[in-house]
Amino acid sequence: MKIFRWLFIGILVIVLVGTIGLVGWATVSAQEATARAVEVLRVNDVQRADGQLVFRPNSPNGKGLIYYPGGLVDPEAYAVTAQGLADAGYLVVIPQMPLNLAFTGINRAGGIQAAFPEIESWVIGGHSLGGAMAAEYAKNNVDRLDGLIMFASYPANNADFVDFPIPILTIIGSADPGAPNQEAFYAEISESAERFIIEGGNHRQFADYSFQKGDGIATITAAEQQDQIIAATIRFLDMLK
Repeated sequence: MKIFRWLFIGILVIVLVGTIGLVGWATVSAQEATARAVEVLRVNDVQRADGQLVFRPNSPNGKGLIYYPGGLVDPEAYAVTAQGLADAGYLVVIPQMPLNLAFTGINRAGGIQAAFPEIESWVIGGHSLGGAMAAEYAKNNVDRLDGLIMFASYPANNADFVDFPIPILTIIGSADPGAPNQEAFYAEISESAERFIIEGGNHRQFADYSFQKGDGIATITAAEQQDQIIAATIRFLDMLK
């Protein structure tokens, strides 16, 4: 019996060490927000509650956006876009995902919706991996949402979103290496969705962080790209009920 006991202990130690290593890797690997995003957080009344960022509008319109961050990207990196939407009247909530990977917190949107009962209309979206996981949440919770926004993203299965019961907006940077997959997604859902293309925009400049492996070269600045993202998002949100 002792040999099984020690075998069990050995397996437990390996699992614990592996888990600790994964947590450490995800924490160290996370792309931190640049000074531009940090400054937006500093000068605005952005709340930090339960590991998430809350951008409250001064003149709320009763609508909210839940924004899932990209894989291994600090939620603070999305501050410029989030604040721009808040300035237009929308509540924006960006959750902190376990290990900075949205697939570990797909259902975080449910808790956010419950925490803000004053919001009458919710839209979910996300960047890259965050967008794919936001789509997964939307697929299983269409009755709780009024829209889905894919920021440089596409879902695991495009067919799940053909004739989707809520509106979809996909925003694509023309210099993003993932643009062909994003275009393929839109091609399958085009009859019931909208697309906005940012000419010269790449993947990283959907937020403010320093590095994106294998990214395309942007021909516009991050500020120009995010101004277009904000404008396209507001147009979409304004059209919803």
